[in-house]
Amino acid sequence: MGESQRSHVRQHYIPQFILKNFCYDQNKERVYFFEAGEEEYSTSYVSNVFMERYLYSNAENNLEIEESLAKFETDIAPIFKKLNNDAEISLTVAEDERLRIFLSLLAFRTVGTRDQFDNMSDNSKEMYGRNSDDTVMKNIWLKNVHLVSQSRSIKDVLSNPEVSNPLKVFFKHEFSSFYMCILERRGLVDFLISDCYPVVMNGEGVLPNGASFHLPIYYFYPISDSRVIVLVTNNIQEVPRSVSNLDFTKTLKGPKGSSDRTHLLFRPEKLYQQDVEWINEMIIKNAKIGVVVKDLERCSDYL
Repeated sequence: MGESQRSHVRQHYIPQFILKNFCYDQNKERVYFFEAGEEEYSTSYVSNVFMERYLYSNAENNLEIEESLAKFETDIAPIFKKLNNDAEISLTVAEDERLRIFLSLLAFRTVGTRDQFDNMSDNSKEMYGRNSDDTVMKNIWLKNVHLVSQSRSIKDVLSNPEVSNPLKVFFKHEFSSFYMCILERRGLVDFLISDCYPVVMNGEGVLPNGASFHLPIYYFYPISDSRVIVLVTNNIQEVPRSVSNLDFTKTLKGPKGSSDRTHLLFRPEKLYQQDVEWINEMIIKNAKIGVVVKDLERCSDYL
């Protein structure tokens, strides 16, 4: 096996270009890692966290999907650099759509989603496998990961006859029901990152007709110790405080359009420490493998 093949053996479900923002050393190689449920930390190379060997391979020598994911990550990395550093973030409409596809793909390419495919009901298996000759659900998941990794717009996803129809419904829902914001921490506590990516916060309650509901309100994507991308449900202003949890929700708004309508402008929304702590608690609570922190003196009290 050549050197480039060996470097692809560890296949990350959270891209390394994001994880490197949580490294504590100047070379961006090492992280502080807390194993889920443990109070003691260890140090680890970033190449060894939040990955599985051959996760995106049908066979050990098949690196096509991993290479397609890596290409998308290379394309999207400059956008993430803006999201992490700029006081006002300007994205073209095409960049914004590409970013939204990438975020939805991050939610779909996880180990948890792979495991859900392995344990699907017969009805779900039939819906996802309708356009496929393969009956192995992991292979159907891999095929969809590959197809979406080659997409750069919602049109690319929806017009592709090989993409499973339930996945098209998921992507269409993500685009129509959520808007994107950037959150920036203030105070003495940094954001964490865990193997659960993104962290989904669901609202639960009872409707006036007596029916219960269980719907996603936020998708949290930590992208550095100081900033988080969040997808926010469109009707958040109508959601009770007891359900929505974050203090700033009533004033949280999506991006503004530029005067020439060619760009979207984002200003990071600053969070007080209690909201950062609440997001961190969600991240830790949902972690199955572990949590990474950048600065041990600025990590959450929940650790």
